[in-house]
Amino acid sequence: METMNEETLKLFDGDFEPFCQWKKDEHEILEIHLRGFKKQHLRVQVEEPGIVKITGERPIDGTLRRRFRKEIKIPKNCKTDEIRAKFSGDILQIILPKQTTAFPAKPGSTESITRSESMPSSYLLHIESSSSTLEMNTKLALQVAGVLAVVLAFGAYAYKYFHCGHVEG
Repeated sequence: METMNEETLKLFDGDFEPFCQWKKDEHEILEIHLRGFKKQHLRVQVEEPGIVKITGERPIDGTLRRRFRKEIKIPKNCKTDEIRAKFSGDILQIILPKQTTAFPAKPGSTESITRSESMPSSYLLHIESSSSTLEMNTKLALQVAGVLAVVLAFGAYAYKYFHCGHVEG
């Protein structure tokens, strides 16, 4: 009988959604709270076109594991080649440096005003977990079933109304 090693027995306690918050200063910073994770459990990748993918997976006990996956859209005003990640304590920071544009304050003045746009929290694009995917698929199936029921009911009514009306006449 073949024995299974720990690598083949990876069981997942479940995907989870870590607490996240945006901080704004001279950069946009997404803070992801990851209690129990270590740097080697995390992966941050800049993907095309304009997406930062953050994934993590860690052992809980024995063969159980926890994991998450997040994707954020890189704003147009971000210096893509300067994006960096920093993990300290239980917090992973994704730092998105903003491009700044200098505008003169007044005609003839040497002062300038630096304009930077802020990134709304709607830039959080995609949170993938087995439970949220299942919920989305269930909602979609219910919507499709509802539309189908309405179409079938209308079709039966139209068939009865038009077909039976011509038979009598």
